[in-house]
Amino acid sequence: MLNFGRRQDVGYENEKVQNLTTMNIPTSILISVGSALLTVLAFMCIRTLVIVGGAAVYVGKSKRAAERRVYRRDFAHGQFRSELLAGAVVLLFDAATIVAVRYLGWIQPASFTLQNFLMTFAIAFVWYEIWFYATHRLMHTKPLYFIHAQHHVAKVTHPLTAMSFSLAERTVLNTGALGFVIVASHFLPVALEGYGLYFLFNYVLNVLGHTNVELLPKSFVKSSFGKVFITPTYHAMHHARYAGHYGLFTQVLDHAFKTRWQDYPEVHARAADGRGLTSMSERIETAPEK
Repeated sequence: MLNFGRRQDVGYENEKVQNLTTMNIPTSILISVGSALLTVLAFMCIRTLVIVGGAAVYVGKSKRAAERRVYRRDFAHGQFRSELLAGAVVLLFDAATIVAVRYLGWIQPASFTLQNFLMTFAIAFVWYEIWFYATHRLMHTKPLYFIHAQHHVAKVTHPLTAMSFSLAERTVLNTGALGFVIVASHFLPVALEGYGLYFLFNYVLNVLGHTNVELLPKSFVKSSFGKVFITPTYHAMHHARYAGHYGLFTQVLDHAFKTRWQDYPEVHARAADGRGLTSMSERIETAPEK
């Protein structure tokens, strides 16, 4: 079992780093790292099969899913092959990154308490919303779009799209995820359990957000909750239009920086009613937001 441990002996950690940097790595450490890599990779593969695979079966086989598609268009030619290959590379990269961070001992976690757990989850949620919006919007600028292009192979999204990233983009995302916890753990009581739960929550919602199936009723968008949080329609519009809706799970920053599409409630209502859009460029006339 992968064990980050608590605040370990500094001398031992320094010895490990020295061994790594001089490439004088004992066989026992190589075996330990290899075992950890296989363990993490196996967990990620199982997680992918259950969550992405389950969502893909729902999208492909459910009559309700077929009725509530946001964009009633075919997937792009070669999309699944491209996304599968990118996803496989992402799995390997993520597993290697996690094991490297664990081996180098960069994270200094605090003891588990309910307060630490809840605080860590809340901080991770807020931080990653900011990081994702900022980097996502930057990657939609002309000079940096090449980093993000792999993700937009999908004009019509599919659960596999949630794994489809270039290595450059995945590095950006992982820097926000792991880089933050590495720094924060030296100043705040970071509970790894809270951080781990947030990223499981992140993974599940990310997959659901790429289904191109509206899972929520029309009334959701007009509710207080629905004015803050996004729906599958929200992100489907981003892929179809290549702009706007840069937020991860909330609309807060899209509202603040005026990057929210005004016809989002109408598009959502159409999908929820089983009248999804048939053109990627279709816009619905709506009264100006007050």
